[in-house]
Amino acid sequence: MLVQQVAVAQLSEAEIEKIAQNITVRIVNSQNSTDSGSGIIIKRGGNNYKVLTAYHVVKGGQKYQIVTPDGQSNAITSIKPLANKDLAILEFSSSRTYNIAKMGNSDKATRRTTVYVVGFPAKTANIDNPDFFFFRDGRVYANGTPQRDGYNIIYDVPTLKGTSGGAVLNDQGEVVAVHGRADEQQISDKSQSKIITGIGTTIYSVAQQMSAAGIDLGVNLPSINVASAPKADDFYIKGNEKYQQRNFRGAIADYTRAIEIDPKYVYAYNNRGIARWDLGDKSGAIADFTRAIEIDPKNAYAYYNRGSARSDLGNKSGAIADYTRAIEIDPKYVYAYYNRGIARLQLGDKSGAIADFTRAIEIDPKNANAYNNRGFARLQLGDKSGAIADYTRAIEIDPKDAAAYYNRGIARLQLGDKSGAIADYTRAIEIDPKNAYAYYNRGIARLQLGDKSGAITDYTRAIEIDPKNANAYNNRGFARSDLGDKSGAIADYTRAIEIDPKNALAYYNRGNARSDLGNKSGAIADYTRAIEIDPKNANAYLGRGNARSDLGDKSGAIADYTRAIEIDPKYAAAYNNRGIARWDLGDKSGAIADYTRAIEIDPKYANAYNNRGIARRQLGDKSGAIADFTRAIEIDPKYATAYYNRGVVRRQLGEKQGAIVDFQKAAELYQQQDKKDDFQNALNQIRKLE
Repeated sequence: MLVQQVAVAQLSEAEIEKIAQNITVRIVNSQNSTDSGSGIIIKRGGNNYKVLTAYHVVKGGQKYQIVTPDGQSNAITSIKPLANKDLAILEFSSSRTYNIAKMGNSDKATRRTTVYVVGFPAKTANIDNPDFFFFRDGRVYANGTPQRDGYNIIYDVPTLKGTSGGAVLNDQGEVVAVHGRADEQQISDKSQSKIITGIGTTIYSVAQQMSAAGIDLGVNLPSINVASAPKADDFYIKGNEKYQQRNFRGAIADYTRAIEIDPKYVYAYNNRGIARWDLGDKSGAIADFTRAIEIDPKNAYAYYNRGSARSDLGNKSGAIADYTRAIEIDPKYVYAYYNRGIARLQLGDKSGAIADFTRAIEIDPKNANAYNNRGFARLQLGDKSGAIADYTRAIEIDPKDAAAYYNRGIARLQLGDKSGAIADYTRAIEIDPKNAYAYYNRGIARLQLGDKSGAITDYTRAIEIDPKNANAYNNRGFARSDLGDKSGAIADYTRAIEIDPKNALAYYNRGNARSDLGNKSGAIADYTRAIEIDPKNANAYLGRGNARSDLGDKSGAIADYTRAIEIDPKYAAAYNNRGIARWDLGDKSGAIADYTRAIEIDPKYANAYNNRGIARRQLGDKSGAIADFTRAIEIDPKYATAYYNRGVVRRQLGEKQGAIVDFQKAAELYQQQDKKDDFQNALNQIRKLE
C-alpha cells in the first residue's frame, strides 16, 4: 500500500478546506468560461508544476488555462493522458510557490469512512462566481477494482459540473482519489427522486499508472500484481457501471453477488432495489429498500426510495411516512420534502403540500420544480396571484420550463387575462412543440377572445398530437358551430363521443347542433343521453325542453324546464322558457309568474321582459306591457321585436305618433339584421297608421 509520512491526527473541516483551497486549481477553456474543470497540484520541479485532473476536462482539443489558488492564469504547456483511465497530467510554469498535495492511503478509504470532495463548479446561470469553491463531505460507498475509465471509488457526494478532476481528501487532508463524475439513479421518471453520487479513481490506482508512465509522485508503491479474491465493493462498482449502461439485469446480478459476500451491504440492497424497480419488479424493489432500512435504520436514501416506490404504487400514506422518516434523519433532504409535497397534494392536503414545497425552496432556492408545484397547490386553493408568482419564479430559474409557462397560462386565464394566458401557452409550445395541452388551452383562450379560427387551428394541432383527445374534438366542434359549420361541429362531437362514450358535454353540444339544423328528434336523443350520463345536467334538460316544445310537446317541455329549475333554482332561461310553454298551453298567470321569476334572477333579461309584455298585453294590461317592452329596449337598444311589440300596444292605445316611431325603429333594426319578413311587417304597420 502507499507509504506516506506518519499519520497525523484528524484535522478539522476548516483545516481540511484550507488545505484543499491551496492545492486545487481551476482549468478553464480560454474561449468559453462555462467549459471548465478542476485539478490538483501534485509536484513541482523548479518552475514547472504538474497538475492531476480528469482527462475528460481537457480532451476536447481546446486551449485551456490553469488558474492557481492566487488567481493567476497560466498557460498549459503539456497534456499527458494516462492510459485506460479518465486521468491526465497537465504542466504549467510559474516562478510563484504553490502548495503540493499530500498523497494518502486509498486502501483506508473504506466503506462508510468520511471523505471530502472539492473543486470549482463551472459557470452557469445559477453559479456565476468564478471564485466559488465546492467543499462537501460524504461517506465512501465502495472502493474496489477499477472499472470503465479507471473509476473505482464511489461516495455519497452530489457534485456539480466543473468539479471533475478535483481532489477527494481523507480526514487528514490527504488526497485519496480524483473526482471523475456524478452518477445518477432514480425511482421512476416521474418523481424527483434522483440519487446523485460521486465516482472517482483512487490515488492508489492513479499512482500505479503514473509510475508506469515514469512520473514520480515521491511515494512508495506496493506490489501491483498481488492477486486477491474479488471483494463485495468490486461487485458493487461493477453493478453501478452496468446500471449506468441500463443493463439492469446485469446490475442486479452484481449487486446480488456483493450481498452474498457481505450480507449487510446496505448500499447494494438499495441499488438493487432501484434496478429491480426499473425492471418492473416493484415488490422486489420495496423488499430491498426495506432490508436496507433493517440493516441501517438511519439510511435516509433507503427510506426515500421506498417512499418513491410506494407512491408510484398508489400508497401515498406509506410514501409520506417514508419521506417523513428520511427528513427526520436528514432535515435538509430537499427531494424528500419535494416528493412528500407531491404525495400530500395527491391526497388533497394542499396546505401540507405547500408547506413541504416551501421547505424545499428554503433549502434549495433554485428548485424550479418546487416553485412550479407550490404554484399548482396555491392555484387549487384559489390563490391565483400567489400561483402566478411561483410560476414566474420557476421561469426565472429555468427559462425553458415549459410546464411553468403552461401552468401560469392556466392561472392567468382563470384571472381573466386571456392575452397573458395565450402568451404563456405560446411560449410553452415553443419550448415543447408537442405539448397537446398547451395547444388545447390556447384554443380555449382564443375562443374566449372571439378568435374562433385561431381556436380551431389550436384544437386541430392538439388532435394531431393526441388523436384521442375527446375534449379537443368537443371544443373544436363548439368553435365550428359558432362559425356556422354545424355539420363539421356534429362530426367533431361524434368523434369525441366515440373516444369517450360517457362524455355528457359532447352529447349536449351535438344536441344543440342537431337542433340548430332542425333535427329535433336527434337533438332529443342526444340530450337524453347526456342526462343519463349526468342526471344533474340542467342545460341538457333545458335543451331537451326546447326541442320538445318545438315539436309541439309542451307538457314534456314543461317537465324538462321544471327539472332544470329543481337542479338550478336560479336558472333564469328555464323559467323564461317554461313561461312560454305554459302560455302556449293557456296557463297565462303561470307564464307571467315564470317570466317574473326569470327577471328577479336576472334583472337584465331582455327577452323575459318582452315575453311578459306580450302576456300582459294579451291579458289587457297595456300599461304593464308597455313598461316591460320599454325595459327590454333599455337593456338592449337593438331589440327590434320589443320596439315592434311596443308599437302594437301604443297603436291600440291610440298613441299614433309613438306607435309610428316604434315601428320605424323596428323596421330599421330588422333591415340591419336582414330579417326581410319582419321588416315588411313593420312597414305595413307604418302604412296603416299614416
